[in-house]
Amino acid sequence: MSGAVRSKKQMRAILEAEWVGEDEELRTVAGGKDNVGHLGATIGGHFAVPHQPLGPVPELDVDVGLLATPSRVVREGAFNGDEWIHDPALRGWVFAASPDQLAVRFADHLAAAGPEGWYVFTNRRFAVVVDSSVVSRTKAEPDQDAAAERKRGGVGGLLGKARSALDAVAEVSTGFTKSGTRCAMLWEVSHDQVRNREWVRRGRGTMPELFDRVDFVDGSALEIRLNLRML
Repeated sequence: MSGAVRSKKQMRAILEAEWVGEDEELRTVAGGKDNVGHLGATIGGHFAVPHQPLGPVPELDVDVGLLATPSRVVREGAFNGDEWIHDPALRGWVFAASPDQLAVRFADHLAAAGPEGWYVFTNRRFAVVVDSSVVSRTKAEPDQDAAAERKRGGVGGLLGKARSALDAVAEVSTGFTKSGTRCAMLWEVSHDQVRNREWVRRGRGTMPELFDRVDFVDGSALEIRLNLRML
């Protein structure tokens, strides 16, 4: 894990070189030492902080213990509305009716990646990416969702330099990565699964924080901290 990418600039360059397809535009890259944290969740009326994966995720060599612990107030749900955003240990929140919805599957993979998870958005797809050095080389298995998407001919079939989670995990599970390869995609969906995406203001302070809100077609939603403030 010592070789994991920490710089946003560095990860953006790697994604541009290895992962972004032809005519694909990289729009948001959030992660690294300046944008990490746990996720909170409200799923089927049940509250959880921090969110733990509810579905299958690849085995990763990460230390989730490096993340700060959410405050007791937030862990116990003793806050109103969006006041959870004032806890710096929280990176975002997932809203869903059931654990099988898209926002939860995204949150599962971002939670599994811990401090190594990168939130990536292009003009074609929405993904969770990690440095390939943190993917387990001995027990890694392709994510079932990604494999199914690939079989359906979805985003896993993008041409150009785009790499599917199936390919990325399969490579490291055999004990090697392609020369120069530094990133591995854990989970992705194409834009036809996203109903709306917008920046929203959150918080009760005089300078609200901006969050990236993604509403999926299945009714689930995700909000991710951008570390930007709005006057």
